[in-house]
Amino acid sequence: MADITLTAAVRTNLNTLQSTANLISDTQERLSTGKKVNSALDNPNSFFTASSLNSRASDLSNLQDDIGQSVSTLEAADKGISAIDKLLDAAKGKANQALQSKDADTRAKYAAEFNELRTQIEDIAKDSGYKGKNLLGGDGNDLLVKFNEDGSSKLNIGAVDYTDLDSSESSITLGRIGDTVGEVDAEDNKSAFKLGISADDILSAAPGTGTATETDQFRTGGDTADLSAADAIADGDDFAVGDTIKVGGEDILTIGAGTTLGDVQEAIQTEIRKTAGNQDATVAVTGGDLVIGNAAADVSVELGGNTVSVTGAGGNTDITATKLKDITGFGEGDKITVAQKDGATHEFTIGASSTVADLVADLNGAGFTDFEASFDNTTQELTIDNKSKGDNAKEFSVTYSGSETGGDFGDSSKQTISADVDAIAGRGWGSDELIEASLDQVREAQLSLRAQASTFGTNLSIVTNRQDFTADLVNTLEVGAGKLTLADSNLEGANLAALNTQNQIATSTLSLATQAGQSVLQLIR
Repeated sequence: MADITLTAAVRTNLNTLQSTANLISDTQERLSTGKKVNSALDNPNSFFTASSLNSRASDLSNLQDDIGQSVSTLEAADKGISAIDKLLDAAKGKANQALQSKDADTRAKYAAEFNELRTQIEDIAKDSGYKGKNLLGGDGNDLLVKFNEDGSSKLNIGAVDYTDLDSSESSITLGRIGDTVGEVDAEDNKSAFKLGISADDILSAAPGTGTATETDQFRTGGDTADLSAADAIADGDDFAVGDTIKVGGEDILTIGAGTTLGDVQEAIQTEIRKTAGNQDATVAVTGGDLVIGNAAADVSVELGGNTVSVTGAGGNTDITATKLKDITGFGEGDKITVAQKDGATHEFTIGASSTVADLVADLNGAGFTDFEASFDNTTQELTIDNKSKGDNAKEFSVTYSGSETGGDFGDSSKQTISADVDAIAGRGWGSDELIEASLDQVREAQLSLRAQASTFGTNLSIVTNRQDFTADLVNTLEVGAGKLTLADSNLEGANLAALNTQNQIATSTLSLATQAGQSVLQLIR
């Protein structure tokens, strides 16, 4: 190009055209890219500043995606909690229904439905995850949400565990209801038979042993002679015609001139035998003495101004010595039969001298196991106790046959004696206390669940707020970067129009500048 000679005018116009072309090229680039700074060459300061702002905006935009996924994870957990709360309401209803029923089978039915609701609660908790993260799934499911590009601003959302309600690690506890066994009170099965023993029966239980001797009363002719049964009692030292003999304070005989000691003996014996328990009492004349024997009841006899008291043996006699045949409802020859169901049978026949003690001893010696007969002197009841229970449970029956009714032995309501029953506290929902315990668990679970829902709600509010903030911040960064690099299309359009006009003018000027050379060429020709 150095060998080409251009005039000053041409070269000036050429430079102008080249400069204008460069400006047009730059303006067209700005219009096509929309940026006034397309490289560091355009404006290093603006270019690198805008690049930094755009990079941060890009990083935050990427975080926006993660924050959005975190929002979805929280929403999934919230949906799960809402569904679980409804199932807990249903479980509470089942427990209340069971509480209103006392039937073990009905309670077992409600317990099975309660268990199914528990299973559904666990299944919902397991299904409440989002993209592999389950805030209701326990360990390993904590959610870390980062809010800025270097991770210095973050929120850790702790997971809870509702997937195994029996586990000690579970955030709520709701025990599975086992097999329902109703509550059973202990039973000591026995039958008490009142024998109907009267005071007369007791006093006739045994011969009396009381005696009374008053040797001074029955002497004759002085202190050495004894009266015989045939002697007149008025001949004695202590008696006179007209004296009265009393038994129990009642006059029974007035002594006459011919009244003998035998007459007195017979009158006293007749009178004291009228007293219950003294049916077998005797009055005998022995060596001038009147001796009272076999008196079961107390006896008081007044002779010649002296009172003789006899303590009846019946007052200290064991009631078990009472003869069965003397008790109303029992007869000699009647039978009391005890039988073990599907086992041995034993009979006791009432004899003339059979006593209550004999019956008790006979029953205990019958050879039955887990069987005991006893008599209570206070209540006057003969008790047959069936001590068998569990795998050794037996059933005994007692019957009475004969001429009499047998009193309580003939009462059909007492004739069957079942085995003893141990107390059972109840299992599953077998008692009101167990159902109340389940209701307490449901209430505690609902309180915990609703508190957790509030916690997740707070977390969700924080995350969504940061999501909105980050979106606004990204927009701010991008706008700021644009202010440094974006071109004003109106301005650049105006510039291009001006440059085109300038280019046309420069082209025309260059054409004029070259016309001088062309005039010289015409002269040469």
